[in-house]
Amino acid sequence: MAADSQPNYAKIGFFILAGIALVVGTLVYLGGFGAERHEFIAETHFSYPVSGLDVGSAVNFRGVHVGTVRRISFIGAEYEDIGNPNDRRQIYVELALDKRRFRIGGKDSHVNEALARLVERGLHATVSSSGVTGLSKIELNFPKIKREDEKISWRPKYIVIPPAPAFLQSAADSVTQILDQLNRMDFVTAWSNVVEVTGTANILLQDVTTLIQAQKGNVGEIMDNVREASIGLRAFTDEIRANPASLLRSSTPEPLDETR
Repeated sequence: MAADSQPNYAKIGFFILAGIALVVGTLVYLGGFGAERHEFIAETHFSYPVSGLDVGSAVNFRGVHVGTVRRISFIGAEYEDIGNPNDRRQIYVELALDKRRFRIGGKDSHVNEALARLVERGLHATVSSSGVTGLSKIELNFPKIKREDEKISWRPKYIVIPPAPAFLQSAADSVTQILDQLNRMDFVTAWSNVVEVTGTANILLQDVTTLIQAQKGNVGEIMDNVREASIGLRAFTDEIRANPASLLRSSTPEPLDETR
């Protein structure tokens, strides 16, 4: 009876190992092999710097996460037969996209056809900065303006998602910079300064009001003096108008004998 109550360490060890293997297998499936079954590859390229973009950066389609950046290189390093030598310096970005996010399934050819239709509708790629972490991501979206068909001088391995026009990218960069500045602003300190300035202005206004109240009794005297000065100035003006020569002589000259 005592022997039957002893734990079976072999069975316990087996279940522990089986559980560990199940967890590891699930993680490997979700993190690698399982995800690869739903991936298809596309590529894009940029003539401007892609600062902050790295392998593993997010790829969003209209704000929804649909994949990651798989490779970053130069067109000249990826392709040999390039018609335009200037294209060699363009930045090559390979995208690993999840077909489930696009709601397009089936074989890779079907996936490429569906993505090609989106490109024909104007789908383009831009590099967007998060503004907080300093990391960048790829944004896939449709422009609101008509985009001219882009001609590339190499034969791509995968379907190409064209980059956005340069001025659209500049506008996106400007918006990102503005948002970055807003994120860096210390609104608490700014509001404290506003409150402090308002308090100082109220104190100054109270001082001015107190001064006016203190001099209120002298206001009547000041107005009387201003009135007397105005009367004197008017009399002086009338005298000059009647006798302009008084400006040059200190007194009125005596009339000549011939005029008497």
